[in-house]
Amino acid sequence: MSLKDLPRTFRTVRHLRPSQVFWRMKYRASNGRPLRIPDPPEEMRVRDDVPRQLFALQQLDVDAHELVENLDSGCFPLLGATQRLGKTGTDWRLGAQSVDRLWTVTLHYHQWACRLAAIAAGDNGLCHRADELLKDYLENWVENCAHDSPGARHLAWNAYAVATRIGAWVALYGMLKEEQRQRWGQFERRFLQSLWRQCWFLHGHLEWDLRGNHLMRDAVGLAWAGRFFEGDTASRWLKTATTLAVDQVREQVMDDGGHFERSPMYHIHVMEDILQLALLLEDREARTLMRDTWHRMAEFLSWVRHPDGEIPLLNDATLNGASNPLSVLECGNQFLCYDVPTRTRRGTRYFPDSGLVACQYEPWTAFFDVGQVGPDYQPGHAHADTLSVECSFAGKRLIVDPGVSGYDNDSFRRESRSTAAHNTVSIDGRDSTELWHIFRVGRRARPRGVQVQWTERYVQAECQHDGYQLLPGRPAHRREIEVEAYSTLRIVDEVTGKGTHSLRGAYLIDPDWKIARVAAQTWVFEWAEHRVRLEIESSIPVDVREDQGIYSPRFGQCLDATRIVWQVSGDLPVVVTTTLESELKS
Repeated sequence: MSLKDLPRTFRTVRHLRPSQVFWRMKYRASNGRPLRIPDPPEEMRVRDDVPRQLFALQQLDVDAHELVENLDSGCFPLLGATQRLGKTGTDWRLGAQSVDRLWTVTLHYHQWACRLAAIAAGDNGLCHRADELLKDYLENWVENCAHDSPGARHLAWNAYAVATRIGAWVALYGMLKEEQRQRWGQFERRFLQSLWRQCWFLHGHLEWDLRGNHLMRDAVGLAWAGRFFEGDTASRWLKTATTLAVDQVREQVMDDGGHFERSPMYHIHVMEDILQLALLLEDREARTLMRDTWHRMAEFLSWVRHPDGEIPLLNDATLNGASNPLSVLECGNQFLCYDVPTRTRRGTRYFPDSGLVACQYEPWTAFFDVGQVGPDYQPGHAHADTLSVECSFAGKRLIVDPGVSGYDNDSFRRESRSTAAHNTVSIDGRDSTELWHIFRVGRRARPRGVQVQWTERYVQAECQHDGYQLLPGRPAHRREIEVEAYSTLRIVDEVTGKGTHSLRGAYLIDPDWKIARVAAQTWVFEWAEHRVRLEIESSIPVDVREDQGIYSPRFGQCLDATRIVWQVSGDLPVVVTTTLESELKS
């Protein structure tokens, strides 16, 4: 670290809790030392009352034939990318990774193995091949990826990966028929020994340094461990899972039902974790708390969806990074006996704790981000997107968030988190929130003055933030949106302060729309039989142009997309108005 980086580092770490610093230093100090895990008991007894309905949640969502064919040739299809690792002598990507880090850690979740077990346990023409592949790959992994294998502790034994893998292993073991497990022979005992060691490791390496959704997943992993094995040690794991789950649910899920990291994708992850905890925990009060919390989160999710049924891509979020929202709602309704609506909601809902305005009208759906970038002590999934907007028209996404292609420390990551990549305003080329490395956040924009009012056919919302207050003249960005059913979506950006500044606003357009410029400040978008007119007006001369952007709606996917950019330079204050309205297509 250079001296010039010290102020930024201070602005980042000063928000951390002392316990986070303590645990990070402790874990880093122990990384170079041999990890001692006690031998599993001679006789490992397993319970037969694990909730089998949860097994489906542990599986990779992929076509059975596609998965078997890929694995039979040594290829692993994960997060939209298929990589060849080899069928024998598999390259498990041990050691530190600078490229495809997320893909690699997802490999070690073993949800692909759980899906393979479901295929092997079925009555189909693939079951025999799947059965053999499952045993071969698991034996390969246990042999080469033990906790003391060189490089295994980087990602293979990352605590989040271990917690996820425990659930996948318990599920795959429970799905196999007795005769299939008997065919494992001596490997069955080695499998259970490895699983026991992973449970013991997780109990001693809870992610107190990261907190957030990682601790929730740790609780789920320990809950699976405590419900699978018998004995005093397993009881201790379950007790820790219960205490951890109760504390983290109260800390992480806000009163309006949103998850405090303010990413719709991680909202779904935590919903699934809480659903599992509601069925795995044995303490009655804890189970009730999980049920009630899941219900609040489900109400939030039922509003925060585009007409295509999928989430907006606010902060770190993609469409293939979590389960489909509809399936999550349906599973929870079924398992917990709720009746949360799964159909598209109508009207407007303001979530004050999450800082999100959700407008669901015909033909407009819009989401307006007026919230904090995340919890101060864990904003790792934040983007510099304060006051950003996403919208759909006539059921089709129109103005889209850039999404996320991966979690590597590269130009794609830096671009996708920047203010310039989002549908909001940057001043003098700066980000509204100071972002660096992969998950680091220094100075943060603070929204203020939120006002929302609505009727059955109209909504008006406004907010201001202080992300540019350190610039000369203390400029402040205020945005107001208006949505009228069957009519117009209007965005008014006002930048106040003093002095001369350069302002830039942008709207990333879904690639499926055909785009045409019809005047200096007017554009027309066409899709199917629909036509939308966008016009930009400014209190001072404005330059409006097309620019190329990257749209990553899924991990591993980078699509070319058009961005409509407006720029002005002059003395503040400045007001720029963007109007979108439907037109009849000739």
